[in-house]
Amino acid sequence: MGLLKPIIWKFVNPVSLVKIIRLQRNRKKIDRKRDDAQLKLYSQILVGDFLHYGYFDDPKKDPAEMSLNDLYRAQKRYAEIILEKVTNTTDEILDIGCGMGGLTKMMLEKGWKPSALTPDKTQMHYLREKYPDTPKYHCKLEEFPPAENEQRFGTLITSESLQYLRLDEALPLMLKILKPGGIWIACDYFRIGDAHEKSGHNWDAFREKLGKYGWEMIDDRDITPHILPTISYVHMLGQRILLPFMNFGIEKFQVKAPGIYYASESAIPKIMDKTDKYMKIVDPELFVKQKMYRLMVFRHKA
Repeated sequence: MGLLKPIIWKFVNPVSLVKIIRLQRNRKKIDRKRDDAQLKLYSQILVGDFLHYGYFDDPKKDPAEMSLNDLYRAQKRYAEIILEKVTNTTDEILDIGCGMGGLTKMMLEKGWKPSALTPDKTQMHYLREKYPDTPKYHCKLEEFPPAENEQRFGTLITSESLQYLRLDEALPLMLKILKPGGIWIACDYFRIGDAHEKSGHNWDAFREKLGKYGWEMIDDRDITPHILPTISYVHMLGQRILLPFMNFGIEKFQVKAPGIYYASESAIPKIMDKTDKYMKIVDPELFVKQKMYRLMVFRHKA
C-alpha cells in the first residue's frame, strides 16, 4: 500500500487532479519536449548520428571483446563503403530515409551536394537544427513530387530505408527523379526462404520488381557476415545483462511487494514473451537462416 498511496493521493487531491487533467489536455506539447529529449539521447549514444547495423571488416569479431567504440567505427565504415560507390560527386545526391543525418554529414564534409529526406518528424527537427543549409524533405519517398524534381539527382541512396518503401510506387518514381546515367545505391537486408519475421522485402520478389520497373543491377555484394558482429553483440548483451536483470527485478518485486506482484502477475509472462520475441530478432543464427544483407548499385535499364 505504501507504493500506491502517493498515486492515489494525486487523484483524490483537487489540486493534483486539475494538474493531471491539464497535462493530459496538453500532451501534444509534452510530446514535443519528449522528442527533443529523445534526440538528445540518440546524439549522446550514437555519436556519429548513424542508425544502422554497421560494417566490420573482420566478420569474425568476437562480441565478447567488442566495445561501443567498435560499433561506432563499424557504423562509420558502413557509410564509407556506401559512399565509395558514388561515381559522380558533382551532381546532387538524395539520401532517402536519412535518419539522423550521419551519411549526409559525411557527404557535406567531402564537399558534395546531399539532400536529406525523412518522414520522421523527430529526425527532421534534428536535421533542421544541425544542417540548416542542406535541402531537406519531410515526407515519404512516395510523396516526393516527381514533376518538380524530374532528372534532378545523379545519385540516390537508400541505407536501411529500402525495406520501408512501397516498391510499386517508389521504383518508378526514383527513375523519374534520377538523371540519365545516374545510379541508385542500396544497402539493406532481405527475407529469404520462409522467414517468419516480416521486416524487409522478400529477395526474390524484390528482384522481380526491379525488372518490371526498368532497373538493372550493376553491382551486388552479400555483406551479411560483416554486419553480424553487431547483431551478435546486442544478443550477447541481452543474454548476459538484460535477461538476468529482468529475472532479478521480478524476484525482488515478488519479495518486496507481494500484493502488487500478485495483482500484476498475469502481465509478467506477456512481458517475458515480448522480450523473447525481441531476443530472436537479434539472434545471429536465426538472422542468417531467414535474411541476408546486401550492398547493391542499380541504374536505368538501357
